Amino acid sequence: MAMVIDAHMHLGEDLIYNSNDDEERVLGYMKEFGIDGVILQPGLKVNDWHKSCERIYEFTQRHPGHAWGIVSYTPHCSEEEYIEHVSWAINELGFVAIKLHPEAYCCAANAPQARKVYEVARKLKVPVMIHTGNGVASALPSLVIPMAMEYPDVTFVLAHAGGGMFGSEALVAAQVCPNIYLETSWCPVYVVKNFVEKLGCHRLMLGTDNPDNVGVELAKHYALHLSEKDLALCLGETARKVFSLK
Repeated sequence: MAMVIDAHMHLGEDLIYNSNDDEERVLGYMKEFGIDGVILQPGLKVNDWHKSCERIYEFTQRHPGHAWGIVSYTPHCSEEEYIEHVSWAINELGFVAIKLHPEAYCCAANAPQARKVYEVARKLKVPVMIHTGNGVASALPSLVIPMAMEYPDVTFVLAHAGGGMFGSEALVAAQVCPNIYLETSWCPVYVVKNFVEKLGCHRLMLGTDNPDNVGVELAKHYALHLSEKDLALCLGETARKVFSLK
């Protein structure tokens, strides 16, 4: 059976959505639902950047081959500062991607400040995950299109794939740009079905975002009665390829 990878989970306190998920809760849901691997990003607690990354790093070290990190850092800083923090997380801690959260950082995907995210991703050869959905208009999926076209050698993952309401827009973005992939947390099952039919499972990946949401996200994929190969792509193989997981 293919490895099940949750491509979008948080660890630690989040001041945007008022959540606080600890290591025990993450391990608990992994065991309960048969999640083999998890890609963790820090909760959005903007005064504790280094500590948040170090906490994720410690988790990945305790669970090698089953946990990886994504670095999230405000782009509202100097280019030097951004490069220093993100490079540290990628090169020293082994994180596998960079996160841009337009709502949390008040920085749309096509804003001038966001360019440093893509430049660093290009330099370090890692994907960029961008929050879409909640927080429109800065979090509209369509805003990623010009950036994905300008940076064709950078892989983009649309977290939440528009969050359901903007799922059709996320689909168009992925259809127009072959370097855009969709992480489908919080999308209704009929939206995910449309992704499967119009885009293909090789461009889709499972994400849950919150431990309370895991069962629902898994059920959506099983409800589609996908072939064994397509189900394996959605539940883990696409994420493994996109994030170069080892």
